[in-house]
Amino acid sequence: MLIQFSVSNFRSFGKEMTLNLTASKGIKDKPGSNITAISKNISVLNSIAFYGANSSGKSNFFLAVDAMRLMVVRSVKLNEGDPLQYDPFILSTRENIPTKFEAVFHNKRKTYRYGFEYDEKTILKEWLFLISSRKTEKMLFTREAGKMPIIEASFDTQAKSIGTDSKLNANRLLISLAGQLGGDISNSIIGWFNNKIGFISGIDDTYSQYTRRRVYSDESMKGLVQGFLCKMRLGFESFVPKKIDFEKIGFPQGMPQEIIAQLKKDPYIQISSLHKVYDETGHAIRTIKLDLDGQESAGTNKVFNLSGPILDSLERGVTIFVDELDSQMHPFLTWKIIEIFNDPKENPNGAQLVFTTHDTHLLSNKLFRRDQIWFTEKDNMECSTIYPMMKAVQAKETLKHAPRNDSNYEKNYINGLYGAIPFLINGAPSE
Repeated sequence: MLIQFSVSNFRSFGKEMTLNLTASKGIKDKPGSNITAISKNISVLNSIAFYGANSSGKSNFFLAVDAMRLMVVRSVKLNEGDPLQYDPFILSTRENIPTKFEAVFHNKRKTYRYGFEYDEKTILKEWLFLISSRKTEKMLFTREAGKMPIIEASFDTQAKSIGTDSKLNANRLLISLAGQLGGDISNSIIGWFNNKIGFISGIDDTYSQYTRRRVYSDESMKGLVQGFLCKMRLGFESFVPKKIDFEKIGFPQGMPQEIIAQLKKDPYIQISSLHKVYDETGHAIRTIKLDLDGQESAGTNKVFNLSGPILDSLERGVTIFVDELDSQMHPFLTWKIIEIFNDPKENPNGAQLVFTTHDTHLLSNKLFRRDQIWFTEKDNMECSTIYPMMKAVQAKETLKHAPRNDSNYEKNYINGLYGAIPFLINGAPSE
């Protein structure tokens, strides 16, 4: 599970900002739900909602998470001199400032703090610490550009040769190379970034074929998706997946060769929803098939396509970041998805849902603990900041005390008490 993520000097984030998913011990909201215990002393939140005006930095924060994930997974493939994914904050006169990513996470009963700093061509710093149940830290390795890495004996033995030869290029992460050499700890951490954290956009439907391929090839997943759709009450409870073999029926004339090659590699899966047909007395007499793409709504398509990543996350205990979760969906459907993650019975493996939204109807003490609601906004130098609702009293002069658990979160947010809203000329919300 993800416990904490920090970023600085990436896109709209200049100063270091930290998302903390540790459940606050100082509040008693929704006892027994919305959290997963990873030790006697630490519980982690099952979901986080991000609110903020357009261009406030919500998507950029999610992109930072994905950028760190991709760097860890792909670093070992880089050749000497290959550029790094350096996308710094440019609305400042400061130059030569590194980008920093750091994640604290729990994996296979151990908690790690791992991070690195880099510029366009060089990993400048890298570190890995093991955190005990008593929150004390043990350094496993540290690395600084131009210096020999300091590697503790308790770290992977395969890493001992790193730094004494030319294997560690300036643009490679030490942990990636140690993993390639067979290090157990390194591979565990790389595996977490590769398999236990994910990012999808709720606007760009890039995950539809993932769900369709899964339900076509895996009867167990098909059953899980059908159960999920029943909870969503979309008007149908079952569906039929079918592989479209264009090589037999012929590709449409003029279709680009790259698309043809992709369809040959990954055939298109068509989904037909099964609807009941009723007689004049209201009795169901048969079923008919409707094409999901052509005859169901955009919202229905999104719920179906999103079901694959959601159920996969729940099954494997993945932390999934979804930008614009509520896009094209009714608030009740979004609410139900969040409830599933918050419920320990439906989410026994500690999956986490972190999402952005503009739907203020979700701002409710019936759905969230106060520490599950976060805001993004830009300061007077166009630099993105993030802060939790519990600390809005520190960020905004409009509050004299921290929000209570019986507060009307939606009303307070719309009235500007928590900040993170657009103030329009001749149209600012009244306070």
